[in-house]
Amino acid sequence: MQKVKLPKLVLVAILLMVLITTGCGSQNEPDEISYVLLLGIDHGTNNLLRVSYMIAIPKALAGGGGEGGGTAPSSEVITVEAPSLYTSMNMINTFIGRKISLMHTKGILFSQAMAEDGGMGKLIAALLQYRETRGTSFVAVSKEPPEELLKEMNPFLENNPAKYIELLATNNSFTGFIPPEKLQDFYNELKTEGINPLCIFMAKSDEKLPSHTTQGEYQTEGSYHAGEMIKEGGVALEAMGAAAFRKGQMVGLLNGDETTLYSMIRGRFHEGIFSMPDPLKPNTVLAIDVFQARKPKIRIRLEEGQVFINIQLSLEGNLLGNTSLINYGFPEHRHVLEKAFAEKIEKEAKALVSKTQEEFNSDIFGFGVKAKRLFLTESQWRELNWPDLYQNAEVKIDVTYQLRRTGTLL
Repeated sequence: MQKVKLPKLVLVAILLMVLITTGCGSQNEPDEISYVLLLGIDHGTNNLLRVSYMIAIPKALAGGGGEGGGTAPSSEVITVEAPSLYTSMNMINTFIGRKISLMHTKGILFSQAMAEDGGMGKLIAALLQYRETRGTSFVAVSKEPPEELLKEMNPFLENNPAKYIELLATNNSFTGFIPPEKLQDFYNELKTEGINPLCIFMAKSDEKLPSHTTQGEYQTEGSYHAGEMIKEGGVALEAMGAAAFRKGQMVGLLNGDETTLYSMIRGRFHEGIFSMPDPLKPNTVLAIDVFQARKPKIRIRLEEGQVFINIQLSLEGNLLGNTSLINYGFPEHRHVLEKAFAEKIEKEAKALVSKTQEEFNSDIFGFGVKAKRLFLTESQWRELNWPDLYQNAEVKIDVTYQLRRTGTLL
């Protein structure tokens, strides 16, 4: 086999590249940096902003706390008031020693007040201009002041709070109760015409159970906003539902069910467990595992100044819990359940779209981005005035559901 000889110039270029790319790109050693896990931003009292930092404590993460290592906290929450976000980092550096770094920040929490008055929308762009900010960080609106919520982040299953935060923000893949949007998605939807952003809604848990005297009534599992669930134990906070925006200002909330439907229409829903009354025995409840069979089909047409939106959702799933003991393996029974569940989703999805039209006046689904394809020029699109057209759009939703497995009954 003949050997291939590289020209000397190529060899010299490769050697120079190796020399240039070696070494550390940072001027700081790891033990000189304080890593921020979560960032909280609110209006200040004596200054413009109140910024809270959840900072990792390396010695606790390395074994000083958690399993077999004592009870030392693995993070510390520090709050400071400052005229801007980045000057707050400088101010904190005057008393913590190590240099603040956002390279490992998992999420950013804004107060509900900042979301409602537009202050949050103005800061999102500034955050992404900083080289250390990660576009994959999640964004959330906090019902309480962010510093209070950060102090509740005490996971009992994880010694590393960063792992807990990461898992909490990605539970949309198996619940659907929170939106999958990240910081970069929020920013893109904020500046793109034809779509409005939303983000996770978080709140402290009441941690109180009512007195148990009578049987309660059926409510869907996602009919709550964060902070409303009846729970006790675990971490004293909840991530449930979403905050919807229009022109950078928060205009309303979606509960867990509505957020799941939002993800379905956007084609970002993965899997979730639903409950519904048994169509053949309404006094019992069924549990159904549901996943999106294929991406939704969305068609938009414009006729004489009226917008018509047609949405087709294709869902599949398995029957998990059946207390009525009706055998849905029989075709005549299975078709009844498939139709009942499809009608349930269709009705709730229509109600959600109407809510965004009438109450929010905000196209969070991105129908406007698809409507742009109907026009040849940007000027034609701008003359359309999509927000007004969307408010009066006629929306039709068709849902198909196919039951794959019904379990075994003897």
